[in-house]
Amino acid sequence: MISSYKFFMTPMCPNCGEIAEFLDTIELKGEKIDATTDEGLEESRKYRVMGVPLMIFFDKDKKEVNRATSIDEIKKLLENKSLLDL
Repeated sequence: MISSYKFFMTPMCPNCGEIAEFLDTIELKGEKIDATTDEGLEESRKYRVMGVPLMIFFDKDKKEVNRATSIDEIKKLLENKSLLDL
């Protein structure tokens, strides 16, 4: 079950803005991470992020359960209410 997310993005990413705006409209709690900052780079290394946009979904125990790289993939996962733990 998905209970949170980390969204990795950069200011110059052409697709990140649309996803970031979409995330402001959903109930799921999460974190937007700018991968160009020192903190963001550290988080990116920790989760082996190789490119942006990337959204990592976690269960209530903070275990990774899925990844998505496009708004369509993200919407598809979030539309499946049986996967969400809200």
